[in-house]
Amino acid sequence: MELKPLGTLTTTLRVFLAITIGVTIIAVLAGCYDYYSYSTLPLEVHANEVILTSDAVVALVGLVQLVLSIATGITFLMWIYRSNKNLRALSAEPMHFTPGWSVGWYFVPIANLFKPYQVMKELWTVSHQDEDHSYAIVGWWWALWIISNLLSRIAFRLVLRAEDASDYAMSAMIYIISDGIDVILTVVALAMITRIAAAYATNFTEPSAAPYAPPRAV
Repeated sequence: MELKPLGTLTTTLRVFLAITIGVTIIAVLAGCYDYYSYSTLPLEVHANEVILTSDAVVALVGLVQLVLSIATGITFLMWIYRSNKNLRALSAEPMHFTPGWSVGWYFVPIANLFKPYQVMKELWTVSHQDEDHSYAIVGWWWALWIISNLLSRIAFRLVLRAEDASDYAMSAMIYIISDGIDVILTVVALAMITRIAAAYATNFTEPSAAPYAPPRAV
């Protein structure tokens, strides 16, 4: 089985995660600005009839977050697939999840509430070769993921139902909390990916590609 090296993909993912941390911190600041703008909006101004400067700032930062989250998400799933595939080839330990399903479980309703955690736990365990390394960080990563998604949905629904400035201020506050948790989530994810990749590099040696030999002239 021809294996693709994991190192380059790990570096790319880590760069995306680092950028995500910076952008999410900016999102927290933009959310604070939005909260302040609606909290201090004069009573005679109807929130549904005006577009505040903070709205434009939040929308712009949100667009950057969306594009970045798509790029990071795709890279993250590619990393999971390749990590699983390489470990299945290099490790003598049997693995429960296939490369395809290690990614596929993210898109199965209900199962995506716990299966991705099991996938990552397996990657952690196999890459560390059952050494005495606590995988608590995997649990923290998944718990923060669930909380972040729940808060994002609540904030989005509050925005849709908002009728006055106080409603918009409340949704802004929930977004601030959600983005704050996202910062912690991404830091934990970055540490988790780094530690799995380090264990993989320490415990396994990827086969070198055969040198290219030009065809002989007849």
